[in-house]
Amino acid sequence: MKRISILLLLILFATPAFAEVVEEEIKDYYSIAGVTRTEILRNLQRRAPYKQAGSFVPAFTQTDLKYQIRLKQQGGRCGVDKVTVFLNLTYKYPRLAQHQSTNTRLWWRDIIKHYTIHEEIHGAISRKWAKELDRTLLSLTDLNCETAWQTIKARASYINRQLQKEQQEYDRITEHGQKQYRYKGHL
Repeated sequence: MKRISILLLLILFATPAFAEVVEEEIKDYYSIAGVTRTEILRNLQRRAPYKQAGSFVPAFTQTDLKYQIRLKQQGGRCGVDKVTVFLNLTYKYPRLAQHQSTNTRLWWRDIIKHYTIHEEIHGAISRKWAKELDRTLLSLTDLNCETAWQTIKARASYINRQLQKEQQEYDRITEHGQKQYRYKGHL
């Protein structure tokens, strides 16, 4: 029993510390005025947080991905001892500012549900890449100490580019959620 305990302690101390992803999620809203569907859609187009080439995106997810690292030096080499990845997700959604008829409220509820599904997938993509950043950085164990930070920054930059690429591809496939049924991704 004593040998097993010693063996377990050796295994625990031989492996790097477990990394972590600290996530913060914020839901932010902007007001949309209008009583009829036409008024609401007109104001939605005017107030949308993201516009490009004549189209508008009424809901939006902003991802902010950062990290902190503690290095350890052993035998003239450096390695990542601890990683903390910080993922901040801010979802921005429209909210009706006026009271509408029951039919209009039901119509609006369906629209918001559609936007929410689309944006939550953006959040899931960001979570996936935050975990990948966490895993990738923690795996850096045998680095030249003089260039360790350059290597770390390069790996983090690569992960961030992959995150942006997947987000853009998701929006391209779904046309920013207008054709959500096209998305067959697995997260």
